[in-house]
Amino acid sequence: MPDKPFDPDWCIAPAAPLRELLRDGHLTVRQLAAAATLMCPVSDSQAAEMIEAVLNREPLTERHAALLEAGTCIPARFWLSFEHNYRSGLAAGLTDTTPKDVTDE
Repeated sequence: MPDKPFDPDWCIAPAAPLRELLRDGHLTVRQLAAAATLMCPVSDSQAAEMIEAVLNREPLTERHAALLEAGTCIPARFWLSFEHNYRSGLAAGLTDTTPKDVTDE
């Protein structure tokens, strides 16, 4: 019996793995922002705003991806690919199953 290709009828936003990283790493947005600014030429507050934008499912840009790479060591191409797949899924009518409050307490 041939394997069926993975073809979900749902999609999740880059906010989901980012929230998991924050939760599992016991980090706050401010802590992640401070770490990211060591490698990116933005202020802590600008970095925090950019991270919050991703958590709020705003479109993730190359600038966001570079910042996330600097703070998480996960390549920018991962974040950009995740964003592309998410937006493509939404455009194709897939159900957004991104958890709403993974780390919000």
